Amino acid sequence: MTDDNKKRGPGRPTEKRKDTILRLRIDTDTHRKLSECAAVRQVSMSELVREAIDEIFRREKEKQQKNEAE
Repeated sequence: MTDDNKKRGPGRPTEKRKDTILRLRIDTDTHRKLSECAAVRQVSMSELVREAIDEIFRREKEKQQKNEAE
């Protein structure tokens, strides 16, 4: 066991270490939507936001590649 694993303690190992914290302000309705979607998908709100960012990033890359091919 590495020193890094000892510091983190018990729990599920993560794929990538998440050492950056992002605080944001959202309205009540957006929070409700986020919470409901996370519950349906059985993930944390943080994980849902990460997945959404990955999906938006993927779509933008596809758009960019399509535009470059034209």
